[in-house]
Amino acid sequence: MLAEHVRPWCRRAALALALYLPAAALAGTSDDYFSRVDLDGDGRVSLQEFLERMSFAFRQMDVNGDGILAPHEQHIPDAPTITIEQHRERFSAQFHRQDADGDGYLSRAELLSPPRR
Repeated sequence: MLAEHVRPWCRRAALALALYLPAAALAGTSDDYFSRVDLDGDGRVSLQEFLERMSFAFRQMDVNGDGILAPHEQHIPDAPTITIEQHRERFSAQFHRQDADGDGYLSRAELLSPPRR
């Protein structure tokens, strides 16, 4: 019975790691990571910049380039199919949670802080 409850959680956790780890792996230091997300170098991260960086793993996993991560592309048994639109919606919501001052941009501190719930 417990295994039935743990299994969906494990799949979601594995998917989250698969989507987050490539961005974290790019970061040598927090400043370096911020620079990699701040694509235009203006000292703040726009939603578009955030989505571009956070979509890196999705694009790498989407082998056939159709904008859909099928279960076999995710290498997670019974993984749900995820579209690029769903992925962008999730990360847009995360961006807005991290934008503590509500100015539409992430400062260095906001980007490097854990997302609020």
